[in-house]
Amino acid sequence: MNILHLLPRVPPAVCGIGDYAWGIARGLRDEHDIHSQFLSAGTSWTAPQGETEFPVFRLPALTAETLVDFVRTRAGEWDAIILHLSPYGFQQRGVPLWLARGWRHLSQLSPRPRLLTMFHELYAAGPLNSSAFWLQPWQKGVLRIVARASDGLRTNRQAYADWLRKIAGLKARTVEVMPVFSNLGEPEMLPPWSEREPAMAMFAWGIHSGESLEVVVRKAADNCRRFGMKRLHLLGGEEFSPRAEEGVEIVRHGFLAASAVSELLASCQMAYTAYSPEHFGKSTLVAAFAAHGLATITQGKAAELPDGLRDSIEVLHESFPKEGLTSEKLSSIGRNLRIWYEGHSLKANTRSYAAQILSQCP
Repeated sequence: MNILHLLPRVPPAVCGIGDYAWGIARGLRDEHDIHSQFLSAGTSWTAPQGETEFPVFRLPALTAETLVDFVRTRAGEWDAIILHLSPYGFQQRGVPLWLARGWRHLSQLSPRPRLLTMFHELYAAGPLNSSAFWLQPWQKGVLRIVARASDGLRTNRQAYADWLRKIAGLKARTVEVMPVFSNLGEPEMLPPWSEREPAMAMFAWGIHSGESLEVVVRKAADNCRRFGMKRLHLLGGEEFSPRAEEGVEIVRHGFLAASAVSELLASCQMAYTAYSPEHFGKSTLVAAFAAHGLATITQGKAAELPDGLRDSIEVLHESFPKEGLTSEKLSSIGRNLRIWYEGHSLKANTRSYAAQILSQCP
């Protein structure tokens, strides 16, 4: 069985969606004998170097007609097309009307591939004086057209699924909800807590709090002292010189290969993130912490966490009182976060995709 992934960019471009789709393609090939090709149709392009693991095409023009012609001239080549939808990746204002129209036209062809859409993001939000506020109705309109034309729908957050289910005239009976998997490794066996370094890991990007990296690093160092962590490992991000922190050694690693990141995360006991807890389901960085069983300290003001996460059970808000947080309790939080992750690991995600692809075509 052969399928096509339609997405903004493909590796080696730095793109979380590209890495995600590439991982899904590997799993579908290795576990389900479903073979993938890729069509890049974003606002920017980074040409792959040399022979790629999967065949890659570039849409020559971002128009509905070009998309339909590309698929029509290859009639019968793909059993399904997966659209990885992040609106700003397909149009600079997040309103890819060309894509919505082309997708709707594809749904009207006969015969045609099965059309699946993975909603990585929905619409933007912003204050009254922002373009996001004024463009939101157009962005929602694009999403509705795409959703109605799709045979299968999926997303990474329950809140996104709730919005999609309210769209009138959907073909799909359900919206599959599955948080993203780790692009930075999934160790099958994790070292015991007692054998890990008393250290905390933090990614130097993915900051949703509006604070500077310097401020977030300082908060992470404060939590290191609070929990007896001797070292803070800072991964990736911009070049800057963090100030000295009493009792905490800050180690800058820059950008490392995925295998090196995985090895480092598996060696630490804890992690710190300023990523919004309400959006953990779409964060590959938080997924990496979860896959490696780290007791993760979070920011955020939400009283309740989405997607099955529980404060002080799978994650720990930084305002939680230190009293009673023994090594055993912290170890338990890390284990529980890993258990939560197993439900949407790469293998679980791949199995879910395969089920949707293999469903009877209309």
